[in-house]
Amino acid sequence: MVELNHNAVTVNADTLIKGAHGVVVSVHVSKPGSSGAKVILKNGTSGSGTAEFTVFGEAVQNIQAIHRRFEAGIYADVTGSAEYVIVFK
Repeated sequence: MVELNHNAVTVNADTLIKGAHGVVVSVHVSKPGSSGAKVILKNGTSGSGTAEFTVFGEAVQNIQAIHRRFEAGIYADVTGSAEYVIVFK
């Protein structure tokens, strides 16, 4: 991962991941949550940003090779008690 300049952050609450242009590479559910747990990744620096995609956190999973561009920042809007590892560059 280092040779590709990737960064990783663990989130379990609403969080600004990156305040400028970025690319989400993968999302991992490291700790599953209750029914309805999810993270909505938004293009922007706050919860009012445009929703790009949602990952449900009801089971452990690894979603790789996403490569989704976020022009205005990366914001994680988390619902429920799951924990996610977001890999971005």
